[in-house]
Amino acid sequence: MFSCRSRRGRLAFALTSLLVLGAPAAASAAGERDAEAMKLHNQAMDDDYLSVEFDKAEKKLKVALKKCAKGACTKPVIGKLHIALGTVYGGGDKLDQAKAEFVLALRADPKAALIDALTTTELAQAFKDAQKEAQGARKPADESQGEGGRPAKAAAGDVPHTPVAEQAVNTPVPVYVEIPEEIDASKATVRYKPFGSPKWKSLEMTSMGSGFGAEIPCEDATTTGELRYFVILRDEAGDPVGTAGSMQAPHRVPIKNEIEQEPSLPGQEPPKRCAAKEDCPPGLPGCPEAGGERGDKDWGSACEETVECQSGLVCLNGTCEQGTEGGGGRAASGKGNRNVIGLWGGLDLLLVRGTDYVCSGSDAAYACFYPGSGGKQFYGEPADLPGTNGVKGGLSLGGGRVMLSYDRQLFSSLPLLVGARVGFAFGGSPTSEAEKTQWPDKENPHPQARSFLPLHGELRVTYFLLGDRIVEKGGFRPYGFLSPIGLAQVNASVPVDVCDRRTEDLTPLAGSGSNRCPSNTRFVEDLDAYQITGLNFSAAGAGVVYGITPHFGVSAEVKVMLMWPTLGLVIAPTIGPVFAL
Repeated sequence: MFSCRSRRGRLAFALTSLLVLGAPAAASAAGERDAEAMKLHNQAMDDDYLSVEFDKAEKKLKVALKKCAKGACTKPVIGKLHIALGTVYGGGDKLDQAKAEFVLALRADPKAALIDALTTTELAQAFKDAQKEAQGARKPADESQGEGGRPAKAAAGDVPHTPVAEQAVNTPVPVYVEIPEEIDASKATVRYKPFGSPKWKSLEMTSMGSGFGAEIPCEDATTTGELRYFVILRDEAGDPVGTAGSMQAPHRVPIKNEIEQEPSLPGQEPPKRCAAKEDCPPGLPGCPEAGGERGDKDWGSACEETVECQSGLVCLNGTCEQGTEGGGGRAASGKGNRNVIGLWGGLDLLLVRGTDYVCSGSDAAYACFYPGSGGKQFYGEPADLPGTNGVKGGLSLGGGRVMLSYDRQLFSSLPLLVGARVGFAFGGSPTSEAEKTQWPDKENPHPQARSFLPLHGELRVTYFLLGDRIVEKGGFRPYGFLSPIGLAQVNASVPVDVCDRRTEDLTPLAGSGSNRCPSNTRFVEDLDAYQITGLNFSAAGAGVVYGITPHFGVSAEVKVMLMWPTLGLVIAPTIGPVFAL
């Protein structure tokens, strides 16, 4: 139960927050999810806090911080959310938790500040303590020395972390990383490099408290000098979601013969010193290399040490990649997924050209068939009359095709792929009956319509835009492509009417015509006039891949095909699943 004085103070505190925090955040448009996060922020402070329902306000602010995971919000918005959550904790007399939130706010945004109208003496003191802690966390990295006495780079990364001040020789080195609430990490790996060793090693960390911890074994702290490390945080799918430090700017721990205070993981005893080893530690200058010959792991394979990878590759961030032993190699754009397999389905939309005399047999690009006859070609002699024996043109569905594709990324640093597609086409034109050999009138024979080619094959060159993966989980990867040469046929039909001078057995007519046709002709309605194109093509187009997992996605594209030598223009929308291996 709150005292009357305490309740009145908190109600006044909440009422003031309505005036100060009620306006929508102007920065909400700066980040992808700023608006959603600030809407929850305002509901928590304006509604729940006004009603002195601190538990509801706390839940809304924590949901907002989760929405800001993986860099979805700007740093000022993250700072405001932590300030608000600290204010809620302060209103509930949880000053230690309030201070912790203020530290996170300052780490996200050094310009974060308390709201003047909501500040109490206790909150102001907690904020001052948080400022000292946040400044102290940055000091060790700024003052550390690199090799040769040169000033070291400040540790990189987007997760705040303070390494232990020092550790004794032959003693495990504790590493603990506290995870901010806006980062959804399910596992962590510490990559470390003992002093004098050319190799980086990996160690899986254990979940503890609100973060992850591990002890670098004493066998990697056998000599005085600096031990370097950085931490990679990953989600359940194995994708990186944050780092504390980096290979180029790692955290550093001095290894000394004597130390003032023994460090430890949270809630645990300091690690015990190990017995000193008399042999030469592997990897130190002048000592033999561990493992001898190089391994047989190919590019993109998981690794712990460079010796596991094939010659010319290095173990970088747990993966065999191209680069140098010093870690200067550029991470490959495919992240190990250099092979892409796809299964596709698409439609063929042929741009039928407008022309006359389509059923006269004089244009090799056209052949006419009786509708529903199963392949009975029209061999008549159409009269030259307006409104007959001609098409206006336009898009017409020519059928569809299913295809299997394979593409390979040629260079690890360039998202350029080459590949091929093979498949089966359906639809097109019907197969003509046996060729007519006896003609009553030899002056106007029709050419035999070619049978439809049901096969598809093409070579492809594809270039992916944006990002560093071919398939990016939860993201879109646009690409463009060229098909310099392919094998296919696309035939599409439009209806056409003719006034035929011949009977169906190809003998001349002697009777009268119909209402639309003159005498000595017969009216033939809705013949299927097929435009015949191919058998080769060249194409270009664009598409996009949406990643469902790091190795599986769905792709959609539009291709424009120029058919040759029998010309035609085809628009082919295509969709299908893709697998990156």
